[in-house]
Amino acid sequence: MSKQRNVAEAILEQLSAWGVKYIYGLVGDDIFYLMDALARRNTIKFYQVKHEESAAIMASAQAKLTGETGVCLADGGPGTAHLINGLADAFMDNVPVLAITGQVARKDIGTNKKQYVDQQSLLRPLVSYTGLLCDPAATPQVLENAWRPAVAGRSVSHVSVPMDVLPMPCEAAIIPPAPYLGSHPRSSSEVVQGALELMRKSHRPVILSGAGGRKAGRFLSELSLRWGAAIINTLAGTGVVDRYHPYYVGGLGHAGSPASARLLSQADLCLVVGANWWPQNYVPKDIPVIQIDLNPGHIGSTIPVAYGLVGDAGSLVEQLSSAITPDSNREWTGLIRKEINSWLNQLEQETSVQSSPVHPAALIRAIQQVAQDDAVICLDTGDHTVWFGRVFRPVRQQVLLSGKWRTMGFGLPAALAAKINRPAQKVLALVGDGGYAMTMADFLTAVKYNLDVKIVIMNNSCLAMEKNKMAAGGLLPEGTSLQNPDFAGYANNCGGLGLRVEHSMDLESTLRDALNSEGPSLVDVKTSALAVPGTTMPV
Repeated sequence: MSKQRNVAEAILEQLSAWGVKYIYGLVGDDIFYLMDALARRNTIKFYQVKHEESAAIMASAQAKLTGETGVCLADGGPGTAHLINGLADAFMDNVPVLAITGQVARKDIGTNKKQYVDQQSLLRPLVSYTGLLCDPAATPQVLENAWRPAVAGRSVSHVSVPMDVLPMPCEAAIIPPAPYLGSHPRSSSEVVQGALELMRKSHRPVILSGAGGRKAGRFLSELSLRWGAAIINTLAGTGVVDRYHPYYVGGLGHAGSPASARLLSQADLCLVVGANWWPQNYVPKDIPVIQIDLNPGHIGSTIPVAYGLVGDAGSLVEQLSSAITPDSNREWTGLIRKEINSWLNQLEQETSVQSSPVHPAALIRAIQQVAQDDAVICLDTGDHTVWFGRVFRPVRQQVLLSGKWRTMGFGLPAALAAKINRPAQKVLALVGDGGYAMTMADFLTAVKYNLDVKIVIMNNSCLAMEKNKMAAGGLLPEGTSLQNPDFAGYANNCGGLGLRVEHSMDLESTLRDALNSEGPSLVDVKTSALAVPGTTMPV
């Protein structure tokens, strides 16, 4: 007679039916039965991390990279609290994540039991759904209540399970996948015609692409050429259009190209595709905007729009491109090329500095030279992020970052998730010494699972962004200096490869050694703490 499945097994069976292949987390008393069930199930692989924050960031990064729902698992009490930072990142960037946490036994809920906290109240500001699974018969339904808003709303959901519920028998039937949850509305042909009318009146157009425009990259390139439009990107939209496109300018905002802001200031229309980044200090206040987004609720939520189109960016941009008559406005396209060439000349001067410590721009250019065309590049949050956005000119690379939440410590866990989900692609994380130190224990996770990630540290022994902004405001930069370990030695001690660069002449050769090595590697680059031009004003 076969053993009756319990709630823990039913949870995993349900997740597996919905296509979940990976769960990131850390063991604890409240989830012992879930861990036991994971050990017995071969359809879902569990990745143990050193800190629950990394698990939640990995789930968020998986969702950003693949569009699929990332799943993280943690114990109750402090384990649940440690998830908050990564869940906030996913919530702010509108990506689907499901968090499952253990809870004290039902008889202890609401008491002074150790590690008890009202998890629903704790997480409610950062999730679209949070539920407590109290009865075995409700297992599939509670999970579906969480799954729906995560998938359909591209948001974060949470389910907590009391420890005494997990071993209980569960006979409830699994709920099959619901493909319609991925369905989205689409603007009618009449609405598309309205956008085309505005576009045909424009003589100085600009296209701004974010991460949501990635699948539309080829059509965006075609539209740019036919319409005579400059193309700029948000940081998350890096690689949507490659650097060889004649009208590709670069990024927007303080982590971008000054040429982008100059062209926008002269444009008479901006087509925003799959982006919600609209930095007020770098865009004109009165420019008409047409915004394309998969979610109608996003249109106009962060960008003042004149017109909106809802639907898949690829099909909509293809439709717009095929209907636009090729433009011969050589005055505007000539200005675009002039601005691009001027900016490239300036970049050449910035990136050609040979020095010790290494100039930050020289490091970014070296990464551009060695990174594979289809690499996934994970950015932490800090001064290195701004330097990257300013200098790096992509081919087809995809960038993962903490967009609106902007948490430090994102880069390494994101790289782990990227390699797990894209094993055939090279994965590189560019991190600052401050951000890396926050989650560096999980370099051991890379070693444990032999994840071939490459970590590059911009090591300037300080929190450079904060230091430079405080100094620019006439403030004493207290709390910005860092006491760093030997990062390369640490990587070697963990079982990976650790290398160090102290002069720019050694950059490319050392980076290539790391990229060509097998297994996790780290390159510690001693860099200067120079402020990114134009970004030192206090905020």
